[in-house]
Amino acid sequence: MPARAPAEGAPASAASAAVEPDLWRRIGFELRMAPDPRHPIKPPLSYFHNSPKFVTRAATQARPFLHYVYTELTRRQLPYEILLLPIIESAYNPAATSPGGAAGIWQFMPATARRFDLHLSRWYDGRRDIVASTTAALDYFEELRDRFMGDWRLVFAAYNCGERTVERAIERNQRLGRRTDFWALDLPRGTREYVPKLIALVEIVAHPAAYGIELPRIPAEPYFDVVDVGGALDLNRVVDWSGMDGQAFDVLNAAFRKRFTVDGAPTLVLVPHGRAARVETMLAALPESERRAARTHVVARGETLSHIAAATGVSVAALKAANHLRSNRLAVGQELLVPAPAAALALTAAATPAPRATHVVRNGDNLWDLARHYDTSVAELARLNGLGTHATLHLGQKLRVPGRGAAVAAPAAADDDAAGRHYEVRKGDSLWTISRRFKITVADLKRWNGLSGGALQPGQRLVVAGDAARDI
Repeated sequence: MPARAPAEGAPASAASAAVEPDLWRRIGFELRMAPDPRHPIKPPLSYFHNSPKFVTRAATQARPFLHYVYTELTRRQLPYEILLLPIIESAYNPAATSPGGAAGIWQFMPATARRFDLHLSRWYDGRRDIVASTTAALDYFEELRDRFMGDWRLVFAAYNCGERTVERAIERNQRLGRRTDFWALDLPRGTREYVPKLIALVEIVAHPAAYGIELPRIPAEPYFDVVDVGGALDLNRVVDWSGMDGQAFDVLNAAFRKRFTVDGAPTLVLVPHGRAARVETMLAALPESERRAARTHVVARGETLSHIAAATGVSVAALKAANHLRSNRLAVGQELLVPAPAAALALTAAATPAPRATHVVRNGDNLWDLARHYDTSVAELARLNGLGTHATLHLGQKLRVPGRGAAVAAPAAADDDAAGRHYEVRKGDSLWTISRRFKITVADLKRWNGLSGGALQPGQRLVVAGDAARDI
């Protein structure tokens, strides 16, 4: 492993590092966490599947966010090692979601997100908001720093497995008269690997050439500006005004799940540096009536009302009411009005019977099973309770439900929001097991859903009956 010294031709002082124009190079000079000779780690690249491409790709994906995170760490006088954690957590992908439900570049779980005041709803997920989630993450690191007396190895371990897990390990060693540094603690296996993995990444970023890696050149200058666009705005307008393409906009603004802002949720939007003035000018000239006007959606082949509702955040009932539809049948090329959120809520309320009961969450309950039991959809149950469709329920939590019922039924086969014609894929499902469950063929299942391969993802919605396939 290379010794921790400046690379050939590199600035040797902190002052000279501060004027280095390439951000990754500057960061490499300012990292301070070195390996402990008493506790050697594995070869650094082995923590990353011996893949220089993974590190390079993650370092490249960091480009839109790196200067902002670096600036915030500098302002708070926190160690720059922190900005390497999103490489480990998410490869700097704000859309990343773990199998356990963590999301964003910092991989916050919902409970931790709420603890640090990140807004979560079907319209906006603050864990994917770069500015909001970075503020929350650094607040958390400051709290952990104070809690663990500035021992950053313990801080990083606590970030991975939770502060109480680390504290209990410390208390256990204190009772036994043992050391209480990171290396001496009995921690979960993943955490025992997490801190060495960070140390390995420090070595790689400090000496990339030694590991066959060429880090991307990222200018040490702002990448984005922040604009408050207000509520009830179709963000496709901002895409046009800022000169961005949709993909670039979604990378910067992954928090806005439907490309729409709503009243009561954060409305700060990121645009490329230097383009905020034009967006603000166009916003000022936009009449309020036009801001809150309905959008349009052109039906594509294979789309159903359920698909469009999921993509836009507007209920099927609101879509049908806004377009005076008597059935769920759609034609390819048909133009639908998609009402703004406030109007959509009013339309949904008018079409939905008032809730008549309350369900108290018990062990094993989830939105999918409860929707089946109360003869409603996951989306509608989530709407009635102000939850996301993948929200975690808590024992004793009271939920508004649209029907009467005393207990949760056994899991049923399909999601009732499509009259039993759609199914949400669960962990372990395959095309074969789903076809057996619904007494259909794998060929039909693939044809109805436009599938070419057999790979499925948990949460994916599938058409599982012929009538649903014809509703296009």
